[in-house]
Amino acid sequence: MWLHIPLYLTYIYYRKLFPKGDILTIGLLLGGLSYALSALYLHYESWQYVLWSLPLGSFMYHNSRKDLPLLKVHSHYRAIIITEYIIENLPFLVLILLKKDFITAVALVLSFVLIGCLPQKNFALKYPFSLADPFWHIAFRQYKLILGLPIAMALIIIGAIYQNPNLALFALGLTAFIGCIPYFEREFEAHINVSVYRGKDYLLQQLKAGLLNISLLFIPVFITYIICFQWQYAEVLPLYISVPILGVLSKYAFWNNTLWQTLALLAVSIGVIYIIPVIAIPYFYYLAIQTIKKQQYAQHSH
Repeated sequence: MWLHIPLYLTYIYYRKLFPKGDILTIGLLLGGLSYALSALYLHYESWQYVLWSLPLGSFMYHNSRKDLPLLKVHSHYRAIIITEYIIENLPFLVLILLKKDFITAVALVLSFVLIGCLPQKNFALKYPFSLADPFWHIAFRQYKLILGLPIAMALIIIGAIYQNPNLALFALGLTAFIGCIPYFEREFEAHINVSVYRGKDYLLQQLKAGLLNISLLFIPVFITYIICFQWQYAEVLPLYISVPILGVLSKYAFWNNTLWQTLALLAVSIGVIYIIPVIAIPYFYYLAIQTIKKQQYAQHSH
């Protein structure tokens, strides 16, 4: 039987999220998943559209994985990868079934079947992002983040059709999340050390590049939002831009620990409507400068 293969592939998929034996990280991941499932269960009618991001995640993983040529030699190749994608999303599918939303469950399963049948494609797009931060280009190509923009714009349009501004605000949050992903990458420490910019100046250059890149990312989504909702809730729009800006700062503030960076950004994102990003910016700014100075001064002290 081949059913053990998708189970093993699922283990490998989730194994990448935590070091072996790191009980704290495993507990935090399981706790976060449990919290997300319980919140979605309690507010299913309002947040069920979030589930449509599951096929997007599977598609991005499918298009970037390196093991497909090896799997293709198996006679049940398609069944293996389709079963793998279903198992990886099984907790959410079980939740949908508990809510007796069988149409959504069938639609999601069919989307995983379609993804499993798609060939891998390399999309060569020229991005206008600032070269001062090359990881924007690397992340957008490697993780196919550009696919999130049409989905965010589509969610805004759907929200306008059904007069649901919460769906549009979620789309803005999705865009902010996409803008944070490149900041989980790290440049080589040598790049920081040899830079002509020192301490605060180095951080300001990264912030300038980040602000330009984030603005370019948000422009098409903002235009769609303004067309559909005019200036409704316009006062909260800057908060969504501040979250990716915090991605720049948190990258250096938590340079040696991406887990704490993730938790910090998650806490800020949850508190976005309470102006928490504005409060967190000065603190992260201070920590980031201290980290850069420590790295540069340590190098030059030898």
